[in-house]
Amino acid sequence: MNNLSTLFNGNDLISDEIGLLHQMIKIPTMNLDPLLLGFGVWPSNTEPLLGVKYNIRGSGCSPSWEESILGTIGEIVERYAPLFYDIKKGKKTTFKNIDILAVHPKEFALFHNKQFEDDGFKLKKFDEDIELTWFSMYDLTNGKETWVPGQFIYMPFRGDENYITVNTSTGLAAHTNYYKAILTGLYEVIERDSFVITWMQNLVPQKIKLSREIQSYISNLFPCQYEWHFFDIRYDIEVPTVFGICFGEAEYGKFVAVSSATRATYGEALKKAIQEIGQAVPYFRHLLGEKKGWRPSNDFGSIQNFEDHSIFYTLRPDLWHVFDKWRDAKETKEIDFSETAKRPDVKEIRHIVTLLKDKKYNVLFKDVTTPDIRQLGFYSVKVFVPQLIPLSGGYSFYFSGGERLYSVPKKMGFESNHFENLNTYPHPFP
Repeated sequence: MNNLSTLFNGNDLISDEIGLLHQMIKIPTMNLDPLLLGFGVWPSNTEPLLGVKYNIRGSGCSPSWEESILGTIGEIVERYAPLFYDIKKGKKTTFKNIDILAVHPKEFALFHNKQFEDDGFKLKKFDEDIELTWFSMYDLTNGKETWVPGQFIYMPFRGDENYITVNTSTGLAAHTNYYKAILTGLYEVIERDSFVITWMQNLVPQKIKLSREIQSYISNLFPCQYEWHFFDIRYDIEVPTVFGICFGEAEYGKFVAVSSATRATYGEALKKAIQEIGQAVPYFRHLLGEKKGWRPSNDFGSIQNFEDHSIFYTLRPDLWHVFDKWRDAKETKEIDFSETAKRPDVKEIRHIVTLLKDKKYNVLFKDVTTPDIRQLGFYSVKVFVPQLIPLSGGYSFYFSGGERLYSVPKKMGFESNHFENLNTYPHPFP
């Protein structure tokens, strides 16, 4: 399906009565904002469909209005699809009693034992004896149907009495191309894992040199003189991944924005990271207006969503010393900014699955496309690698128990901190 057809079909998403979107708007920009076009949405009321109102947020940003609208539609579709599940297709049981192939609880990167000692921590420990509702996924490493709790697939999932995790959109993806949707989900689970390890362990990996080509690309999109820092956070999973930090100033004051991206090449990952930061500048303006009067305290536990995380440091410039180790690092790594992917999407998927299979990880996949989404020409999928660390929007629910959080730094030649010495400052991810 070409972009024009997708845009025409996208009109059918918008309705003040029965659409997936109530309204789509162009995000206002100021003269000194990045030269990117952004769109946002007013979500539809899902209560008639679900019996509960669930606000789906979504936006897109690109130098092209066409790509920006398509990105916005895609994000809404990926968040809409996992709202729906047939509880009758699940199996309510414990891992100990399940009679089909399922992922063992110890494989999941969840919470540290010490987090459960906090009286305010209401989640249950995932073990062999806790009763949950399990659903099937497809393991791309072996082609077998494999079962996991619905809490890791659907968002939100309300079919259990016991809750072992918080909702996370990591690995959700939508596209008009089935394989691009799967690949996007794979990229995201790797990217989030790498970012969490970097932030929580205070790692300073190789800093990318800002070549003339990179500087020219940035200056064509960003009229202001922002301060840029990019890092190679490709660790033991050898897929190019970039972490970016940007310091800038807008009419609402000084800000810090971060992003991360995984792609087939460093050039593509860096372009994506730059674009994500460009999207943050007007987004911060919107959030600061929406949360007018909010002054975040040193009680980081009050930070309960990604919106709070994204503007936390903009409202707390006294804590910018958190970024000093990355700002002060010397640029040492050169990348080919013009390099493009050499493998087609299907081969890239196979390549990544092989990398993860070699580590004895599960690469789980589920097509969560709903009939209305498919009629519009989209596919929506969930990609889930239990051993990789997801990113949480709630400070009190950071996923600090995964084995990779502690083993990967050591494997890559860094000092590995124990739980007590992890980074205690909130991440700034939007």
